[in-house]
Amino acid sequence: MSDLLHDDCADLANLASGDASAFARLYDRHSPVVLALCRREGSSVADAEDACQETFIRANARLGDVTDCRGFRSWLYAIARLVCKEHRRTAGRRSRHEEQAMIQVAQHHDRTDSGTAVVARLEHAEASAALTAAIDSLPDEERVAIHIYYLEHDPVTAAASALRLSRSGFYKLVNRARAHLRAQLAQSTGVAS
Repeated sequence: MSDLLHDDCADLANLASGDASAFARLYDRHSPVVLALCRREGSSVADAEDACQETFIRANARLGDVTDCRGFRSWLYAIARLVCKEHRRTAGRRSRHEEQAMIQVAQHHDRTDSGTAVVARLEHAEASAALTAAIDSLPDEERVAIHIYYLEHDPVTAAASALRLSRSGFYKLVNRARAHLRAQLAQSTGVAS
C-alpha cells in the first residue's frame, strides 16, 4: 500500500475513533489537488477556494459513505468534480445573463457600430468554452497538471505536493496534456494541429 493510501486509511481510522485532527491531515494532504480541480478558465481564486471548501464540508458530512479507505481519494475527487460542476453551471447561467445584458447595452448605446466588438466578444466566449471543454476532457492527472502549471505561483512545488511528481515528471505530464489539448482543440475547430 502506498504511503498516501496508508496515511488516508490511518487518518480515517483515527477520525472514526474521535481524533478530530485527522480530518485536518486529510485536508492538508488532498486540498492542493482539490483546489486544482476546482480552478477553471476564467474562475477567480476565491471561487475555486469556495468550491474546495465546500468539497471538504460535504466530504466531512458524508464520511460514513466511505466503505474502503483505499478509495477515499477517488471518492473525494468525485465530490470535488460534482461541486465544481454545480459551481460552473451556476456561473454559466450568470455569465449568459451578463452577456445578454452586455449585448443589449452595446446595441442600445451604439447603434452605428457594425457589431464587430460584440462579435469579437462572442468569438472570445466561444473559444473560451472550447478550451474549457478540452481541459475537462483530459484525464484527471493531466487536467490537474495543466491547472497547476498555469495557475500556481510555484507549479513544481505544487505538483510535488499534489501529484507526487519530480520536476521532470511534472513537465512530461504537462507536455502530454498540452499535446492532448492541441489535438482536442484541432478536432473541435476542424484545424489541423
